[in-house]
Amino acid sequence: MFRLPALAVLACAGAASAEPEPPGREHEPAPAVPIGRRLSPRSDAVLASYTATRGAELTTWDVRVKAGVPVVRGDGYGAGLLAGYGATGLDLAMAGRDEHLTLHRFEATLGGGAGVAPGWSLRGSFGVAQSSDLQDATWSAMQLTSSAMVHRVLGPSDAVIAGLVYTSSAEFLPVLPILGYVHQREGSPFRFDAFLPHHVRAEYELGRRVRGALGIETGGNTWVIQAAQAQLRARRAGGSLFGELELAATELVRFQARAGLSVDRYTLPVQLGGSDDPPLRAAAFAQLAVVLVP
Repeated sequence: MFRLPALAVLACAGAASAEPEPPGREHEPAPAVPIGRRLSPRSDAVLASYTATRGAELTTWDVRVKAGVPVVRGDGYGAGLLAGYGATGLDLAMAGRDEHLTLHRFEATLGGGAGVAPGWSLRGSFGVAQSSDLQDATWSAMQLTSSAMVHRVLGPSDAVIAGLVYTSSAEFLPVLPILGYVHQREGSPFRFDAFLPHHVRAEYELGRRVRGALGIETGGNTWVIQAAQAQLRARRAGGSLFGELELAATELVRFQARAGLSVDRYTLPVQLGGSDDPPLRAAAFAQLAVVLVP
C-alpha cells in the first residue's frame, strides 16, 4: 500500500492561492479563502492524533505528530516542508503470541506548486522516510516518495486534479495514478472531496464552529524489523470507513473525533508468527486529533 505525501496537496494548495483566477472572475471581490485553496483536496499539515483499534483478533494503537512550515512563497508559487513522526503498537496476540511490537516512522517531505495559467497549477513533492523498529537503523529502512500533479479549477464550484505518485516501498505497484475532484459552492456548507486512491469524503458545516463528515480512507506502511541477524519486513495495508465530528476552538485550532470500522491486513514475518497470506481483519476504531489550520 502506498503512502501519499500529504504536503503534495497542502503546500501546493497554499502556493496555488496566488494563481490567476478563472476567466470572468478577475474583477469580482476576492473570496475569504482563495479559490485555488478552497477547491483543493483536504490535507492536514499540522496535527497530533491518537488512534486505537480493537477487535476480536486485532489490537493496535497509532500516534502521529506532523508539522509543516513554508519555505518560499511568491506571486503564484510556493513551497513548504512537512516533517512527521508516527508510532504504531501491535498486539501480536492476533498471531498467537503474547508479545507486543512497537514500530516507528520518521519522515520529511518538500512540496510546492505554481500557477501556470488562469485556473491551472502544477504541484509536486519529494519525501524521504525511515520506517523500522529502531533496532538497526540501516539504509534498508529508508523509503522514497514523490508525486507530480496538475490542478485545474473548472469554475467557481468545481476542480479536478490528476497526476502520479511513486513509493519505493509499495506492496503492489511503485507508481500509481492520482485522480481528484472537489465540489463546493462558495459559501455553501456542503463539500465533496475525492482524492483517489487516498480518500473520499463528504462534509457538512453543522454550525459556525461545528462540522460533520462521512468518509472512506486508505493507508498503509512497511517497516523493517531486526530479528537476530536478519532484517525482516512487516506491512500494513487497508482502510477505514468513518464518521467525523470537528469543533473549531479558534480560527487556528480544531479538535476532531473520528470513529468507524477499520479493515486492515497485517503481514508479519513468519518468525513473529505471521503468514504469507494473512486475511483482512475488521475492527472498530476511534481517533482523537488536534489540528492547526494553516
